Amino acid sequence: MNIKVYNLNSPRTGNPVANQYEIITEDDYIFQSYSSIIAKRNRETNKITLDSYYWDYSVTTGKYRNQFLGECIADTRKKIKAGLYKLADLNGSNNVIEKDLKSQYFQKWKDEEAEKEQQFRNERLAERQRLNGGYSKAGH
Repeated sequence: MNIKVYNLNSPRTGNPVANQYEIITEDDYIFQSYSSIIAKRNRETNKITLDSYYWDYSVTTGKYRNQFLGECIADTRKKIKAGLYKLADLNGSNNVIEKDLKSQYFQKWKDEEAEKEQQFRNERLAERQRLNGGYSKAGH
């Protein structure tokens, strides 16, 4: 098996940075931050798998994860939510099945989004009632 390891380069200076690596194997391009695998891209299918725990671990990890994926964190979150990116235990640290991860992490995210949307609707209704003196066409 032929494996190559490269330090990622600083976007600011262009110099190699310590503890941020791209590992190239026969099957995958892998991003590793310190001793943790953060993401991998399959060379044949181009599919992305992110570590369920470490993918959004720190600012530094995020900076170089974004560089590795060629996108910002908002795009990464959207792709996870849409199922385009798979979450898995890439480090053998949590032994959780992907389906369980989605229900564990994304249910909270969905609940928070629903709460924000409901709050926005409530604020709009309150504003309409304030402007209309409490009168609404629906008779509420």
